Amino acid sequence: MLISLFVVLSVAAQAPAAPQPQGPLTVLVAPPDAAGAPAHVVEFAQEHVAEQLESRGLRVIRIETVTRKLAAAKRRALLRCHRTEPSCIQQLGAAGKTEVVLVAELGQFDSGYRVGARVYGAQDGALITEQLTPGVPEEQLLDALTQALDAVVPRTLRALRGPPPSVPMADVPPPTRVAAAPATEPAPSTAPAVVEPTSVETGQVKSSSARRWAWLPAAGGVALAGVGTVFYLKAKDRFDTLDTGGSVDAPLRDASALASQGRNAQTVSRVAFGLGAAGLVAGAVMFLWPDDAPARVQPSAAAIPGGGMVGVSGTLP
Repeated sequence: MLISLFVVLSVAAQAPAAPQPQGPLTVLVAPPDAAGAPAHVVEFAQEHVAEQLESRGLRVIRIETVTRKLAAAKRRALLRCHRTEPSCIQQLGAAGKTEVVLVAELGQFDSGYRVGARVYGAQDGALITEQLTPGVPEEQLLDALTQALDAVVPRTLRALRGPPPSVPMADVPPPTRVAAAPATEPAPSTAPAVVEPTSVETGQVKSSSARRWAWLPAAGGVALAGVGTVFYLKAKDRFDTLDTGGSVDAPLRDASALASQGRNAQTVSRVAFGLGAAGLVAGAVMFLWPDDAPARVQPSAAAIPGGGMVGVSGTLP
């Protein structure tokens, strides 16, 4: 019994300890290499890099936070050191107490900016990864920096944290088979019955659209009645002249022509009176039309020898 217990304890002591979960990667954002770049461009780019790193889950230490606590001489020496030398990177990493140091590059050339990022190990100052893009215009600086961080951050995490853990097969649920539904008879149609809409009386009489235009034939009828009156008076004047036989001072010279003029004036007068009456009747019918249907009233007139004919056709309500 004691031997078995001793064997179990020995195996347990030799078993490797389970790896402890690591925290977020700490990075110091060092002053960028910005030869020839304006100060406002450098400031915006530095803040953009810090925000992008934080959004990717890294713990960011800004250089101004570190130098604020240092003496003036040591601060100047730290900011002026050459950031491509391992000794400078080690000093920056020790001052910020971070695992890596990131140096952005914003070099201005005739063809544009050379934009990118370099990541160094804080303990030995060795370069871990870099991503540089030449010929970038000023309006695309932030986009180029974002693309550089998209490349260097995953490489740095793999180098210091290893590949992401794979999902154990035991945690993956097996595929489920969906059983086919048994065939069933189609259900009877339950479409709702169509209900005819019913009109509701609101107590208000809707005015007819034809009533709005009833004044047109009425006005035409009045005008034609006026024309008929004029030609009627003209025909009466010719008749009176023929009836009296003229006068001593103005005897009749051509009675037949005068009679023809009187007959023509009489015919025009009758036709005008007929059309005027038809217009008045059409206006009255349109005014009294009960609904919105257009008034189908058609006045007609015709001149015949010795008189005229007037008629109205249509459908009454």
